[in-house]
This record gives sequence, structure tokens and C-alpha cells, in this order.
Amino acid sequence: MSHYNNPYGAPPPGGYAPPQGGYQGYPPPGGPGGYPPPGQPPYGGGAPYQQQQQHYPPPGPPQQPYQQPPYGGGGGGYGGQTFYLGVPVAPLASHSVPQPAPGFDANRAVEAVRKATKGFGTDEALLIQVLTPLDAWQADTLQHAFKAQTGKDLISVIEKETSGYFENVLRAKALGAVQYDAWLIHRATDGVGTNEAILNEVLLGRSPQDMWLLRQAYQQRYGKPLERVVADDLSFKTKRLFVMAMQPGARPDDSLPVDSRLVDSDVETLRRASRGAGTDEIAIAGVLLNRNGPHLAALARQYEAKHRTKLSKMIKSEFSGHFEDALLYVVLGAEGGGAGIERDAKLIEDAMAGMGTKDELLIVRIVRASWNRQRFEHIKQAYAHKHSKKGLKNRVEGETSGDYKRALSAIVGQ
Repeated sequence: MSHYNNPYGAPPPGGYAPPQGGYQGYPPPGGPGGYPPPGQPPYGGGAPYQQQQQHYPPPGPPQQPYQQPPYGGGGGGYGGQTFYLGVPVAPLASHSVPQPAPGFDANRAVEAVRKATKGFGTDEALLIQVLTPLDAWQADTLQHAFKAQTGKDLISVIEKETSGYFENVLRAKALGAVQYDAWLIHRATDGVGTNEAILNEVLLGRSPQDMWLLRQAYQQRYGKPLERVVADDLSFKTKRLFVMAMQPGARPDDSLPVDSRLVDSDVETLRRASRGAGTDEIAIAGVLLNRNGPHLAALARQYEAKHRTKLSKMIKSEFSGHFEDALLYVVLGAEGGGAGIERDAKLIEDAMAGMGTKDELLIVRIVRASWNRQRFEHIKQAYAHKHSKKGLKNRVEGETSGDYKRALSAIVGQ
């Protein structure tokens, strides 16, 4: 059962650093699809993360891009930046003094939000202009600055001044990447029933640093261990699957090279575990949850080459229910080259396809994809190639309306 209207300990010394190479070879040269990169190398391919341009203040001095430190350079704080979903974020509040995002004028942003929300009525257009361009680091900076200068909580102000899906979009952007994911897990597990799709998308396939940050953020915000909350909401082998996925460092970092011998061994493990009198679900999950993106991409290719069937077809034939959906989420990302680009484009379309738009899922999928702008450009291009030649922006605008439409369209179109 879904809550939504429409269902579908400490880090290691020095912290974790993000991968420098990202997923190699996406899109594959000359591969299926044939669409070229959107004017820049695939995300994680060495180009610095570019800060999004702010439109509401007058033009200021040129802004400097974020510089990603070398792998192993310390991912736990601003000396060696903290990364989440592949982009810079502020370190957790209890670990250091809040640092402003470089080039971001938080004072102007605070004044703009105050102007949009004070007195009678709300200036929705100004809120859209201020909040929708925020990246993950800027969102955290704005939250701290807003509280320091007004004595109010930014999220509470948004919730008071707006409503419906428009509120959902602005809250998501103002929370920032880590806090939004923690909020989503709380929402997915609070009360009766569980939103399985959200658990899949937020918790599976996470880097060691991502998982550590998410666990810490959830504990800080809700005062409970993330692992216990999720486990208490699930049962049987699905519970075991998510406990496995949430272990710190369970999934190796994507910067590690692919071991071809381990790939061959994993192909054989999957074959043995999916044949005979019964399926060994935990053995299959152990392989799929404890390998990084490049390894899983190689595994999917090798499995299909050796057994002449896709790995996803085996999952569909051997599993059902939430366990199947969870493993498919991982496997479909691997079959698309390890980066999950085509899978995520399809998930966005799924939220709009059929009778009625699954608005809350649509918001979740677009906002979460938007934190990493380089990767989002690839998702948008894959979407246009597979689902709508007119592009994701036009599709979203056709499924939404009012301020909600304008806010979501602004996020897609930047």
C-alpha cells in the first residue's frame, strides 16, 4: 500500500571520496540509441561540476565552478568536499560549522524569499525563481542563512505559504539532496503501508559515501536509525535485501576497476542460484547489491552473452512482488550501461503514462535526477530518444498545471 495518492557509526578515516571516472562509456560509442552526448562529457567524466546560474539577483561577478578533489582526498568535509549523488553538498551540521556554497549570494536569496512570503498573499513566481535553480549545496546554505537572519525555518515557511504539488516541488528543492532523501524515506515508511518504489529508488545502488551520509542525516532529523526504521516496515526476504543494501560500504565505490574473473564467477553464481528446485534469492541479491555500477554493467553483458537472455528476464521469471521490483531496479540500471540513465528516463515516463499522472512520483523522480545536472542532461536526451521527441519539458508541461507546472518545468528546463 502506498502513502501517495498514486502508487507505483562513523565514516572511515578521511571519509569517502567520490569516483573520478564515473560510469565509463555512456552513451556507448556507436551503441544502441545513437544519440550523442549533450555537449559535454558524461557525468563524472572529469569536467568540473558547474554551478547553476541564478536569475533573480542582478548579475554579479563571475562564479567559480566547484572543483572535485582527487579520489581519496577526503570526502568528509570542506577540506576535501562532501559529495552526494555525485555533486557537492554541505557536511552534516553536527560535524562542522556551515559553509556557504561558493559564488552563491545567500543574503539576496533570503531577502527574495522574505519578499515573496511577507504580508498578504504569496509571490509564487518569485519563489519559483529563487528556489528551483538551487543545487544541493546552495539549498543547505539557504536553509542556514534563512534561519540565522529571520529566526524561521525555511521549510516551515514554504509549507505555510504554499500547498499541494507546488508545495511538494519547492520543499524538495529547499531541503537539498541529502535531507530530501531522508524526508522521502520517512514519508515512505510512516504510518500504515510502505511506498516500495521510493525505498527502491532512494536506497538501492548507493555509493558508500551516499549511504553513510543518508544514515547520518536520517538519524539527525528523525532521531532513529535508518536501518531499523526501514527493516521494521518490511518483512521476510525483502527485509533482508534492504538490510544488506544499507550496510555501510556494502557496495564498492564505482572508481574501482572491474575484475573480469569476478564477473565470470558472478555469472555462474547467478546461473546456479536461479536453477533447480528453488531459487536462492539471497545469493542473487548478494551479488547484485554488493557490486558497483561498472561491474554490474559488465555482468549484465556477460550474462546475456553466455545465456542468450537478459539478466532482467531471469529476474522477472524467478521473483515477484517488491523483491522483484527491487532487483529489477538494480538490473535495469546495469543493462543500460551501469549508469541507470535509460532506466531513470523510463521511470519518469511511467509516472506520467496511462490514466492520470502520478504527480508525487513525478516530482520525486525529476527533483532527484536534477541534482546532478550533467547526468540529468543525459536522462533528458534518453527520454527524448525513447519516449517523446518533443522532450521531457513539453511532456511535463502537458501533464501539469498552474504554479506546480511552472515550478517543475523550471527544474527540467534549466
